[in-house]
Amino acid sequence: MRRLLAGLLAAVVATTGTTALTPDSAAARARSERTPLQVSIDTLAPGVIPQRGKVTVTGQITNRSDETWSDLNVYLLTSPQPLRSRAQLDRAARSDAAAEVGGRVTGVGLFAKVGDLAPGESSSYRLSVRRADLGISGQPGVYWVGVHVLGAQDGGRDSVADGRARTFMPLLPPEASAAGLRSHTRMALLVPFRQPAHRAGAARLTGVAGWDRLLAPDGRLDRLLSLTGNATAPLTWIVDPAVLDAARSVAAGNPPLDSGPDTNGSRGGGGTSPSPSPSGSASPSGSASSSPSGPASGSPSSSSSSSSSSSPSSSPTGSPSGSPTGSPTGGSASAASAQPAALRAGAWLDEFGRQAGSHTVAALPYGDLDVAAALGGQFPALFRQAAGLGTATMAGLGVANPLPVVDPLDGSLPPTALRRVGAGTTVLLDRSAAPRERDPVVARSGRAPVVLTLPPADVAGPGPNRPLDALAVRQRLLSEAALHAMSANRDQPMVVSLPPYWDPGPGWAAARFFGGLDTSWLQLVDLPAVLATAPASPGTVSPVYPQALRAAQVPVANLSSTRALSRAGDVFAGVLSENNTVDDVLAKAALLGSSYGARSRPTRARGETDSTTRYVRGQMSQVHIEGPPFVMMSGESGPIQVTLVNDLPQTVTVGLSMSTPGSDLSIAKHDPVTLGPGRRTSIRLEARSTDIGVHSVTLRVTDPFGAPLGSRAEFNVRTSHVSTIIWVIMGGGAALLFLAIAVRLLRRIRRRQATHGPLLPRDPNDRRGQELKA
Repeated sequence: MRRLLAGLLAAVVATTGTTALTPDSAAARARSERTPLQVSIDTLAPGVIPQRGKVTVTGQITNRSDETWSDLNVYLLTSPQPLRSRAQLDRAARSDAAAEVGGRVTGVGLFAKVGDLAPGESSSYRLSVRRADLGISGQPGVYWVGVHVLGAQDGGRDSVADGRARTFMPLLPPEASAAGLRSHTRMALLVPFRQPAHRAGAARLTGVAGWDRLLAPDGRLDRLLSLTGNATAPLTWIVDPAVLDAARSVAAGNPPLDSGPDTNGSRGGGGTSPSPSPSGSASPSGSASSSPSGPASGSPSSSSSSSSSSSPSSSPTGSPSGSPTGSPTGGSASAASAQPAALRAGAWLDEFGRQAGSHTVAALPYGDLDVAAALGGQFPALFRQAAGLGTATMAGLGVANPLPVVDPLDGSLPPTALRRVGAGTTVLLDRSAAPRERDPVVARSGRAPVVLTLPPADVAGPGPNRPLDALAVRQRLLSEAALHAMSANRDQPMVVSLPPYWDPGPGWAAARFFGGLDTSWLQLVDLPAVLATAPASPGTVSPVYPQALRAAQVPVANLSSTRALSRAGDVFAGVLSENNTVDDVLAKAALLGSSYGARSRPTRARGETDSTTRYVRGQMSQVHIEGPPFVMMSGESGPIQVTLVNDLPQTVTVGLSMSTPGSDLSIAKHDPVTLGPGRRTSIRLEARSTDIGVHSVTLRVTDPFGAPLGSRAEFNVRTSHVSTIIWVIMGGGAALLFLAIAVRLLRRIRRRQATHGPLLPRDPNDRRGQELKA
């Protein structure tokens, strides 16, 4: 009975072309049920209703029920009256998939017979209807165009659609008319290459299997690249450079952090970059693939052990010594590229590089940093670092001078953050964030220009089809552009930002996305062409930024973890004598923990960042100091002998910092010391004290600039002025000696004076003397 009522009401609607049904009616509930037949619209030619000729629709019908459907007929559906405004178009796109929006085109030769479909079977259809038979009023605007499939079951047939699909199709005034001559406009299409990336432990990419699916033939990122490869008109890529680094990691076998010597001396490319892919061909199209897996498959250990382990998870270098590209652990870059995933990723990178010269490339801050959180708070340095690394990464891949952009994922920025964006960076905001602005570009004196875009949510087609399939998006864009071309703002370009993680669907090739956009009244332009239309007089923008958007930002704890890892990378780079890139690589890994993609799971992102920080600190702790247990100084100054040990397989340059709290003991500074891999050296430190007693001494290993690495030695020094006492005793003895000599000399002098001269010895042969004596 319910099905019969629904059929009667549907027949009335098909006759009158109105939607007289209420949402609470039984018929509406019947129509809202999932149809047994799934219908797709794969091609629609032309994309715009022609003034003459035919409209041709093709697609697939799949029986997703458990029963056989027989005698299937396919009818074209059109609405008699057009939608005339963007508000009407938006409401139509969001309407219930089963809502009646028009009538079927019936008549001899105006429908297609498909036959029977058993459960699970599919069949293709093709409908071609002349312009004169479409049943439309002919007024300019946007019309509903769709497909209804009706079948019989158990010998019964009714007028309720057993499968349906629908889309939009614009109609413009005749070109020769005055209205047609005015109906022209321009559109800038922004295609995003974005995907949340995660690295942990030794800065290894996590979720490698998911990235393989994204980059493999007919994966989401491969579909995007293949789709834009068919564009002949100007186009703008919005690229997160971290996506390219992720592809390079997959192409290289996902090596860990390479802290070995640099051979090319470049910065910004990263220490995990693979060699160029052996494949020079574009990625072919193949079977459909799913989105990346959530678990961090293949993630490395985050152990911070200071032992010199050679295992892949804790080894400080994942490539052979001297390798500039960080080839995989335990093998060469060519061995890595022999793996299927590496070959697929390499082919994707080759195609990206081939196409990059044909499109305008705009670079996001590295890792798609949450700019609202960083610039809206106390972390502006992270934004500057991310912007610099983004540009450097693109340059390292051969993309010279990419256009710096900020494209917040939710379409808006806090006013404070917007004011802090430099003048050389373009900011993309949804029109909904600045509803009072009429122009697409707002030039701001001394600050970043703001480009207002059509929100990504406003490019989706209507259900029940996949609203973001290439054909659905193409028809929505054509409809939006047609309404804009017929509006008073037609002279202003229209900027469209596709959804951040857009998947054009498995039918992207059949949809002829860019072919359908090639019309006489619509000109595609790139983002620099839009910026050139900025008014001469500067203006101001105060974006709408509700509390809900503030609550969605990455927490301050994530930003702090990012800063901590970046600083640890700077210290590590200062220690490594022959590596100039490890700080950039670690800064990139750090920025991933504060990306827009980290908003959904900030704790996980923060944990990954912290695990890499622990890994780096564990590496630095392998450069350590060995001090004596106790030192005795016998005077005011004396030597202290310590040993510096380098257990890393790289050459390091380190210094020492000394601390003697609450004591007058001072230790002379020592110049930085360079140690080869696995080497140790003894250092003689000169200490001085004017006090007598026991002094506590702490020596820390630092980088050449004084930042501590983690290792330290603590010991006591006893000072006693024994040498002074010895010198006093020796001085006293010398004084007594000289005094004794002086006394003896004085006595001899006095005796000589008493005898009127010296007493001479007698001569035994002197008889006269003897006689005189007698």
